[in-house]
Amino acid sequence: MQSKYFAMLVAGAIFLFVLDLIRRQKMNFRYSVFWLSACVAVIIFGVWNGLLLKISRLAGFELPSNFIFFLLLAFFTVLSLMLTLYINEQNDRTQHLAQSISALQYRIKLLEKKPGEEET
Repeated sequence: MQSKYFAMLVAGAIFLFVLDLIRRQKMNFRYSVFWLSACVAVIIFGVWNGLLLKISRLAGFELPSNFIFFLLLAFFTVLSLMLTLYINEQNDRTQHLAQSISALQYRIKLLEKKPGEEET
């Protein structure tokens, strides 16, 4: 089996797997667009042989393999950026929830306080 057919087969399997994760609501569509577009790009480059060569030459790469390594590096860099944004989003949510819980606990403490008791 040629490597391009193997790459297309793996990309197709990943594409179907991501679609299944979306269907089962294990993955948000917002985060899956990146994976789906990467799979589509691999399949497109596999179907049209000369396209990868033309784009790599246009980008200034002598060898298409160097262009592929560059695309992988760019893919992982963008993936790291997306995961960092997700982590920051989750940290903000956690901070907001902790502040809300603290405010609610304070209000409960005030409501449970007996008349004449001093606040501690």
